[in-house]
Amino acid sequence: MTQNGHDKREKILIVDDVSMNIHMVKDILSDDGYLLQTATNGKEAIEKTLSDDFDLILLDVRMPDIDGFQVCKTIRKRSETKDIPIIFLTGENETKSIIKGFEAGAMDYVTKPFYATELLARVRTHLELNHSRKALKNINLRLIHEIEVRKKIENELRSSKNEYQYLAEHDNLTGLYNTRFLYQTLNRIIHSKKSDEIPLSLIFMDIDNFKCVVDTYGHLNGSRVIQEVAQSILSVIEPPSFAVAYAGDEFVIVLPGYDRYKAVHQAESIREKLRSTTYLTSKNYDVHLSASFGISTYPDDTSDLTRLLILADQAMFDVKAHGKDAVCTSDQM
Repeated sequence: MTQNGHDKREKILIVDDVSMNIHMVKDILSDDGYLLQTATNGKEAIEKTLSDDFDLILLDVRMPDIDGFQVCKTIRKRSETKDIPIIFLTGENETKSIIKGFEAGAMDYVTKPFYATELLARVRTHLELNHSRKALKNINLRLIHEIEVRKKIENELRSSKNEYQYLAEHDNLTGLYNTRFLYQTLNRIIHSKKSDEIPLSLIFMDIDNFKCVVDTYGHLNGSRVIQEVAQSILSVIEPPSFAVAYAGDEFVIVLPGYDRYKAVHQAESIREKLRSTTYLTSKNYDVHLSASFGISTYPDDTSDLTRLLILADQAMFDVKAHGKDAVCTSDQM
């Protein structure tokens, strides 16, 4: 450990074209345990900063090839070296020269001839400041990293939450909403403040003769048919209406804002979509389907959620009992 208390020995570059000046500086700094390197001209100084890391540069102003001002500007232009503290060694004490040095990027200056205590004090001060700047920069980098990690974790948690929410509300096979979402949403709609003013209709839909499809084409293709029928329903309805995979080949379509007349029209549109679509074409089959539809409307038919579902279900079974492939409302039973 060095006298200034750091675990790492600081590396200082001394730049001066006069060897006597270099020796004087080295004699003053040698007892503090610094790692000292030298350069006798501006070009050599720039090259050494390209190949090595320095904690401080003591830079002579007057040099024959490139003066200290230009060397300082060159070092400041590179991102790797722009933060190295530079102290000018100058025989001049003129205000203009000092200002020019600061404008070039120097942080301090020491006039020749050197006073050991002054040079040591300035070197120690700027090394401490540089050490503090680096420590602060590292802290900031760690904070930035921690913030990025935290954001990543939060995004992953949010994504997991969204995925869990999706899985909790949707049917795995069709991607439609499930019955859990159906009951929760209907309950919320019916108990809203405007529920008595805005009608709501339900369509219970059941694919006709679906057992024949399964018996003919197999259970896997039967599942594919259900998936394709779900897409047919989605192609007809528009938000805020939504479809629910109710059970097997049964579906529920919820129609907020639809009275009985509009609900019948929507059911007929879905019915026609099914009749005009050929299913399982991706498997080189031509499967044609029909479906039976039952409709109930809130609050005309009932203000009870359970009763509303039962009435639509009964209307659908009434269609099944009278030849299938039709639409029936609860008031027609």
